Amino acid sequence: MHPTARIVAHPRTWAVPIVFLVGLAVLFPAVYLFATVDPQKHLTDLPVALVIEEQTIDSPPSAAGAVADAIEDGAGTEIAFTRMTPSELADGMGNDTVAGAVVIPADFDQSIASLLPGSDTATVPTVDIRTNAGDGGLSGGLVTGNLAPVLRGVASGLGAQLAASAGGDALPAANQALLATPFDVVSAPYAELPANAGLGTSAFYYALVLVLLGFVGASMISPIVDSALGFAPSEVGPLVQRRPYIAASRLQTLLAKFGILLAGAPVAALAAQLVAVGPVGIPVSDPVTLWLFSTATIMAIGTSAMTVFAIFGNGIGALVNTMFFIALSMTSSGGTVPLAATPTLYRWLSEFEPFRAVVDGVRALLYFSGNPDAGLTEAWVRVAIGGAIGILLGITITALYGRVRMFTRHPHLEPSTTT
Repeated sequence: MHPTARIVAHPRTWAVPIVFLVGLAVLFPAVYLFATVDPQKHLTDLPVALVIEEQTIDSPPSAAGAVADAIEDGAGTEIAFTRMTPSELADGMGNDTVAGAVVIPADFDQSIASLLPGSDTATVPTVDIRTNAGDGGLSGGLVTGNLAPVLRGVASGLGAQLAASAGGDALPAANQALLATPFDVVSAPYAELPANAGLGTSAFYYALVLVLLGFVGASMISPIVDSALGFAPSEVGPLVQRRPYIAASRLQTLLAKFGILLAGAPVAALAAQLVAVGPVGIPVSDPVTLWLFSTATIMAIGTSAMTVFAIFGNGIGALVNTMFFIALSMTSSGGTVPLAATPTLYRWLSEFEPFRAVVDGVRALLYFSGNPDAGLTEAWVRVAIGGAIGILLGITITALYGRVRMFTRHPHLEPSTTT
């Protein structure tokens, strides 16, 4: 048997890749689909404000207060209500701490009174559902989809109470018809997104671009540097080049890779931003801060991915990086599916997965005028800490590897003969 055929036929050559491939075929659908296929099933404690505006008339008992109480009682565990004033709601929307709001307007009690007998004119009031457009269309859909049935049920119950207290069947037919649905439900964004915002998804995809620049950049720089040092051959199409080996330690090699990435990150961030702002047309209120944050993100993700390659090698390292920086990170980012609508596992992962911080930072810059309290400050801190951990861990591990004889990178020496 030809040596090539004998090597390929060995189970260690073909069985291990097939096992990995089948494992990924099970793992990837489980990771991506489990987190996203049924947001309503996993929805818990979606933060929503409940606002009663100061009423124009004083008519105890207040119908507005009764409606607010009934809304809180009618909502299940899917919604977590917080009573707010209109000014507090403005802050909550601006800080991205609420996904939506139920607003009972100032003329509600007065309009309800006009539906009863004796009023010259009748005005059917509205109760408003306000969504936080910056959280994306799916978040808005969950807010509206869960609140609208509750409000319709509250309206029906309020109408029955009012009709009974006003005379029941003795009421004129017109009043009975009005009280059957004593208020309408209107849904709209609290504040419209700027143009070219992708219905609240542009922040997620811009964050994805930054993460990929760091991840793919690290994946490209590592083999190029290894090839330049003669540690591995360089192959471009049919061309194969083998450079003379240069005896560089693991630590020296990693520092060289760090240096290249750190030098290229600001240019890559600027190029991505110019494309996004120019041909794509994404509006950016603070381009300098977005560029700085993008640069920091590429640096943090790229150096951390290089550390993973240095620790596990290019093969297993690529799998670890893909799972940590892409698969698990995307599904726990809250960028498309709100974290309140994901399984508990993904909410836990969001506490340390980097994509969450990047999405929050970009979202604050694109949709919330760079408001530090809208997640930008925390994003800066998490990106900085994550990048620092990646760099320090890489330096520490490669330095330790260099002290072990069997871990030599020298291709011409047996590990046992290395000093």
